[in-house]
Amino acid sequence: MRLADYFDDVAAQHPQRLAFVDGTRRINFAEAQAYVHAVATALTRARQSGSGTHVAIYAPNDHRVSLLHLGINLADMAWVSVHVRNSIETNAEILDYFDTDIVVFHSCFESSVPKLKAKLSKAKLYICMDRASEHGQSLEDWLAGCRTVFRNDREDPGLASFFQPTGGTTGPSKGAVHTHRTLEMMGLAMSSAFGITPDSRHLVIAPLTHGAGALVLGFAARGAANIILPGFDVEAILSSIGKEKISHLFLPPTAVYGLMAHPKTKQTDFSPLKYFMVGSAPIAPEKFKEAVGLFGPVVYEMFGQSETLIPIVVKGPSDYLKRDGSFDEGVVRAAGKAVDMVRIGIMDDQGKLLAAGERGEIVVRSSMVMVGYYKKPADTAEVSKFGWHHTSDVGVLDSRGFLTIIDRKKDMIVSGGFNIYPVEIENVIQSHPSVLDCIVVGVPDEKWGEAVKAVVQLKPGQIVSEDHIIGMCKDQLGSAKAPKSVEFWDELPRSAVGKLLKKDVRAKFWGDRWRAV
Repeated sequence: MRLADYFDDVAAQHPQRLAFVDGTRRINFAEAQAYVHAVATALTRARQSGSGTHVAIYAPNDHRVSLLHLGINLADMAWVSVHVRNSIETNAEILDYFDTDIVVFHSCFESSVPKLKAKLSKAKLYICMDRASEHGQSLEDWLAGCRTVFRNDREDPGLASFFQPTGGTTGPSKGAVHTHRTLEMMGLAMSSAFGITPDSRHLVIAPLTHGAGALVLGFAARGAANIILPGFDVEAILSSIGKEKISHLFLPPTAVYGLMAHPKTKQTDFSPLKYFMVGSAPIAPEKFKEAVGLFGPVVYEMFGQSETLIPIVVKGPSDYLKRDGSFDEGVVRAAGKAVDMVRIGIMDDQGKLLAAGERGEIVVRSSMVMVGYYKKPADTAEVSKFGWHHTSDVGVLDSRGFLTIIDRKKDMIVSGGFNIYPVEIENVIQSHPSVLDCIVVGVPDEKWGEAVKAVVQLKPGQIVSEDHIIGMCKDQLGSAKAPKSVEFWDELPRSAVGKLLKKDVRAKFWGDRWRAV
């Protein structure tokens, strides 16, 4: 079934139940359903005129993003995940790679639309979410005449419904293709792992146009309410927990650290909170224990990927707390255990599954795993070899089934939950006429988990400032991918044949830490 079908069932049975809160707006399931059906109708009409298969939404957090996602899902179309913190050039490349047909944009991004129009070869329809624009009609006008009940009796769980960019080391981003089936299994796994019920109230802070969009649909499909905030604002979060009786909250580790550091946090009553979900990047074990001490035994760590959706591994209070209330230190360091309907293994390079305690690549089997990378059959075959999905993360399973992630095979940095591929940054830095060569790595950082660091070797006699390198990267790639710091070395480490030794640079900053991510 589609997630939109589950949503429809809830709306039919409980039309007055609260579905979304967005600022002063409170939308019940009946109101949300009417909007979703209008979106599906309008999209189907657009497809009949030759467009309307892949839809991208370029907007800040707004309840209409989720209603659009549900309408796209109901109409058997696919939405393209967009992270608005990317540079417009990066997003234009991603949306073109995904053959985007329709772009719905918020007026706050109106100045970016000409760059999208210049790049997107297939897109024929642009719609402004909140008002009319010179670049497209308003969403309300587009939906006019479509306020009808939309029926879709077709059932094809293998249809593509969601494209999630994963990043790529060269060229355009790879993209995970998810179907109605993978999204449905994600919803079931979420409900099982995090106790989602129709009485749940989920506080949404992460970007809806990106990964949080699928998370929200998992809650909506169960009849839970989603309370949407514009972004990370500690005082708004603390106020909402009490005012809206928030039961579920998801944050990446860097936001958890910011929440814990705020002086008002210790004065807040967190008794409504039942599931504080932490993910997108590993959380430092000491910080995890501090969070449990502050928020109570409601903290859950989860692990997943764009290719697998979330969660595939979870650890909860019954895992990391002993009967006497003390912490099980081994579990605190672990990411958790495989959730229902997921198998986790550790594999060597020859495809052999390894025994407990042996280090190797983390591999996954589940109906939540993507069907493949969009238009990249060779990459799909490589990541799916030996019949398992290969995560490119290195880990160990203990005798109890707990997974500990200790390193990364891929040349990737995860900073504040944001996937960053060093080669993009290295290409920008190497374009500077004074730079001979450079290596970009992730280094330990208390706030971000990993911070982007550039190590640069200049040409003889050249001088360039750290601020100049960082500013150049910000201009071309956006602030999220720009280095947090730059070091200038006289010589970068190289092999006997002259190849740059990135592992040697990483080792200098990670030292003898028990994990290198």
